[in-house]
Amino acid sequence: MTRKKWLLAGAVAAVVIGTGVGLVLRPDGCDICQAANDILLQGSVAQNCTVDVTTEAAAGSLPLSTAGAQRVQVGTVLQNCNKKVGYTLAVTSANCAAAPTGAKVVDSVSTEYLAYSGEFANPTTGGSTASVTGLLASACAGQTGRDVTNAKIISETSTVFVNFTGNTGLAAGTYQDTLTITMNVK
Repeated sequence: MTRKKWLLAGAVAAVVIGTGVGLVLRPDGCDICQAANDILLQGSVAQNCTVDVTTEAAAGSLPLSTAGAQRVQVGTVLQNCNKKVGYTLAVTSANCAAAPTGAKVVDSVSTEYLAYSGEFANPTTGGSTASVTGLLASACAGQTGRDVTNAKIISETSTVFVNFTGNTGLAAGTYQDTLTITMNVK
């Protein structure tokens, strides 16, 4: 029976000594131990927001002297933006600020003009309004064709139209204006 007690006592002593050695070798401040065991994984993705405007053939042959209301598709705007806070598509007209204020196609020889307004047909992702009408009709600044919020956009297209009333009494000539569409990332 004595022999068994020594074996049990030796086993307990080995456990106590082993535990004690473990405590002696472990540094104070376990936070340092924890940080030393972490692997931080991290990567970055660059902002990539683009707009690609395509002009439709009809933009170069508007039916200006055809009587009545006209709605002509003049272009498309392909949009991509991986920044989820969103963006706006601002619309400006080269002739807008000249009197009278508002978008117009102008003949440089006769100086006659025909007023028009812009229109955007949009996907509704990110809270975008499906149809934005009356753009540039009476104001030149702050004209927004699309407003995207809290959404990542991949290959979405807005369609651009111009609306005007044809005038059979216009002087012969070439009537022009330039629409500029700019993506402003929020």
